[in-house]
Order: sequence, then structure tokens, then C-alpha cells
Amino acid sequence: MPAVYNRFMTLNANSEIITDAGLSSASTRSLHPGVFYTLVFLVFTADQISKAWIQRTLYWEQSRPIFGEVFNLTLTRNTGGAWGLLPHGNTLFISFAVIAVIALIVAYHRLPNIELHVGTAFALAMGGALGNLADRIRHGFVVDFFYLKVIHFPIFNIADSCITIGICLLMYHFLISPKNKQLEHSANPTANTQEPPIS
Repeated sequence: MPAVYNRFMTLNANSEIITDAGLSSASTRSLHPGVFYTLVFLVFTADQISKAWIQRTLYWEQSRPIFGEVFNLTLTRNTGGAWGLLPHGNTLFISFAVIAVIALIVAYHRLPNIELHVGTAFALAMGGALGNLADRIRHGFVVDFFYLKVIHFPIFNIADSCITIGICLLMYHFLISPKNKQLEHSANPTANTQEPPIS
């Protein structure tokens, strides 16, 4: 009996250590909230300043070559989405943007572990969504002006670029993270082994 009791106390102590470690890592965030919201603010500010500048620099639908036939600045109004999607759907896109911003805030604060690139992706996407949302509420359209003429890519802005980068970072995370977990599991095959039952 003393041997069984000692065995039980050892297992209990180990489980408490594991539980404490799990709780301490449950709220791990590589990107501090202060840095997260600062990045959101910087993206939003850069987007709005660039749009104010381009509207003072060009007339609507005016184009100015930057790199010959490769890249132009072309000031346009976009009441819909990319590639002319829902050209009269400004109200719908406002709703989408509000939902996206709320979802990003909740995800950042509720997910147990936020890696650096994931937190950065959330911040970039949120800053971009707020930038375009401000346009839609204030003007009824989004101000776009970057034009990759060489491939006839839809005209975009800084907010769109940050949203795209954020999506790419999240895609990278979802593609790479499962592979990393598999590598960790193969490197530590005994990590998930259970203690044999006490007889």
C-alpha cells in the first residue's frame, strides 16, 4: 500500500505540473495587444493619408504612369468589390467589413495561442478593413489608385494590400502548422504515451 500511495502522489504531482504549464501557455500571444492595435492604427492611418493625398494629386479617373506601362496611379471610385463584384453593393460590403472587424477582435482575444505571424495577419487585415470601411461610410465608395497595368490587375489601395498580406500569412499558417505538428510528434513519439495502469 505505501508503494501504491507514493506512486499515486507522484502521478498527481506530475499532472499538476502539466496542468499549470498548460494554463500558463493557454494565453500565449507573441504579439502584445499594444503592438497589435498600434499596427492596426498604422495601417489605417497610412491608408487614409494615401487616399487623401491621391485625391489632391489627381482628378477622378486620371492616370499617371510611374513605371511606364507596368505600374500607374489611377484614381477611381469603387462602390463594389474587386473585379467589379456587386457594383451597387456598398451597404452589403459595409456589413461584411463590420462583421470581419468584430470577428478579428474576438479571434485575437479568445484564441488560446496566437503566433507572431497570425497576430500580424489579424492586425493587417483589421487595419485594412477599417480603412475601406471608413471610405464606404464617408463617401459611399472606396478610393482606389494603384494599378498594375501590365497585367490589368484590378485597381487597389493600401488597405487592400494589407488585407491580402494578412490572408497570405493565415494561409501560410494553416498550411505549415499541421506539418510542424507532425514533425514534432515524430520527433517525440513518446510525448503522448500514457502511464500504465496501477495494479
